[in-house]
Amino acid sequence: MSGEHVPLGGQRVDELVTRWVNTTPSAEAIVCGVERITYGELGRLVDAQADRLQSVGLEAGGLAAVVLDNPVAALAAMLGVLRAGGAYLPLDPALPREELHRVLADVDPYVVLTRELYRVAVGDRPHRRVVCVDTEAGPTDEGGTQPHAHDAQDAPPVRGATACVLLTAGTTGPPKLVPVSHHDLAMARSAWQQVFGFDDRDRHLHTAPPESAEFTANWVRALASGGTLVLPDGDEPHDPGARGAALRRLIADEEATVLACGVPTARLLTVQGPPQRWRLRLVTVTGDVWYLDEQRALKKALGDDVRVVNAYTVTEAFGSGTYFELPERHLPSEHGSEPVSLIGVPLPDTYLTVRGPVPGARGPIVLNGVHTGDDGRVREDGLLEFLGRQGAYASAERALHGHPDVRAGLVAEVETADPRNIKVVAYAVSVEGRRVDPVDVHRHVCLALPGDAQPHAVVPVPSLPRTRADKVDRKNLPLPVDAGTALSSKGGIVRGPASPERATGYMSVGVLVLAAFFALLAWLFTDLLWPNSTDVSAVPSPHAEYFRVLYFCENVSFGAGMAFLLVGRPGMTRAGHTGWFTTVAHLSAVWLLVAWWPQDNFYRLTAKTDWPAQAALVYTFNVSLMIAAAVVAAFAAVTPKWRRQLGR
Repeated sequence: MSGEHVPLGGQRVDELVTRWVNTTPSAEAIVCGVERITYGELGRLVDAQADRLQSVGLEAGGLAAVVLDNPVAALAAMLGVLRAGGAYLPLDPALPREELHRVLADVDPYVVLTRELYRVAVGDRPHRRVVCVDTEAGPTDEGGTQPHAHDAQDAPPVRGATACVLLTAGTTGPPKLVPVSHHDLAMARSAWQQVFGFDDRDRHLHTAPPESAEFTANWVRALASGGTLVLPDGDEPHDPGARGAALRRLIADEEATVLACGVPTARLLTVQGPPQRWRLRLVTVTGDVWYLDEQRALKKALGDDVRVVNAYTVTEAFGSGTYFELPERHLPSEHGSEPVSLIGVPLPDTYLTVRGPVPGARGPIVLNGVHTGDDGRVREDGLLEFLGRQGAYASAERALHGHPDVRAGLVAEVETADPRNIKVVAYAVSVEGRRVDPVDVHRHVCLALPGDAQPHAVVPVPSLPRTRADKVDRKNLPLPVDAGTALSSKGGIVRGPASPERATGYMSVGVLVLAAFFALLAWLFTDLLWPNSTDVSAVPSPHAEYFRVLYFCENVSFGAGMAFLLVGRPGMTRAGHTGWFTTVAHLSAVWLLVAWWPQDNFYRLTAKTDWPAQAALVYTFNVSLMIAAAVVAAFAAVTPKWRRQLGR
């Protein structure tokens, strides 16, 4: 990978930290559990890492992968890479082995910084340089550093001003690699400084893991302004209540003034409230959709002296973004029936556009020319409203959040016992002290949504799974169905011996029986309604047989059309069109099937020179069949509005 050089007057983002190392060496730089590291000590750690990397040949622009779970070691390694003139790629050592190997193979870093515990996992290629930060410095064949073979081909260096390469979380698609330059980091730090006013008195607490883009953003915000970076010690409890209590203790014990967290952590803090003694002045929340009522609730819990900001960005547009801070007065949006998420106005030096068909309409959000993959709209008051991820069920999730018993939730597609049968399921977490009634919540959601935008079921869950970056982990949602479980049409879960194959078989047999019954009726009534219309006694062989096959097909087509009239509507409803359009298309398809039986019989008995009768038949059948065909074609070709909005 390579990055284009961006002149910054010779200043790199690590030099912003070095300035504080030189001017305030005794000030606290990092706090993590029992570890307390001053700026002077941090400078020596960074220098040691830089010397070690240069000793193994890391050149300016070279890419070093950082595969570490300890946040202090990871941060020292990142800054060491920057001091040595390289660029770092942070990776989660807990990634599945195949995924880790794939990413390392794609970027082919010059060196991998890791622990001895993970050396085998990252050393999947014989000539890959691996430096273990928990072993003594110095290249050895057995220890932390593997000497580079002279015949191995060097990876393309990351040149110029590239500071890091970040891997997107992959919560809505395949993870992607995003290069971020020193210029991007410096501009982001300048924008944050203007909006939030960071200084060397701030103590920044954040919960993001080292491999996340938020970790890089937060160390830049804290250390480039001379503040103290407070990191969790890695022993975070899994229970949400215990996790919230641990966060409150950390805020109080370390006298944090700035908290950067994800939406799940913000919800925990809202429920449990602030600690008894605290110095918070700013809370920034990012990661998932955060609704206006939730932001107002956290603001109420923390008090008027704390700025509560909904911050929005994506890794692909690192350094640019938007922010929304609650005004003192309530907005009209807070009194509406549907929850609203406001992400506000652009940060300084961020160019924002929403590419909707007209101003104020829904469209893709673009930050500094980068498509975010999200939809939004700019309201009349100039604020940007977040409308959801393209391809996600944003409207259904807003409706789910609007139920008074639901504290958090999401809507996703899951496989049933039959992998070909995909169901849309809403997962709901109850408000503290309440219980989610799946039937009531499902009814509430369906009233706000059209057609197939409605989920098949609502599944109550105690909490939503999270990634290490505090984002909802859609890949690890609990499966609501298994063998012996089926999704109820009323939105709950029904236990019993479910067999999709058997149900499909019964339906197919029933349709065939209906079609055969109406085909038999057509055969019986043909001679009653149109005497001698199917008489082929005067037709020579084999043409008589051809006509008998034609009459049989007409009867079968009529039978199929009548069966489709009775059972075909639910299948067409799945397309998600409006009710009237679905009805017109349904009847048009029926007419295309049933019309052949009466049409041919009328034509056979009408004289060719009976022009009034011939014209009546043409307009009754031929023209109507053309119109019906056009309606069915439009139904199949046109994407419903709600599916266009969801990007589906």
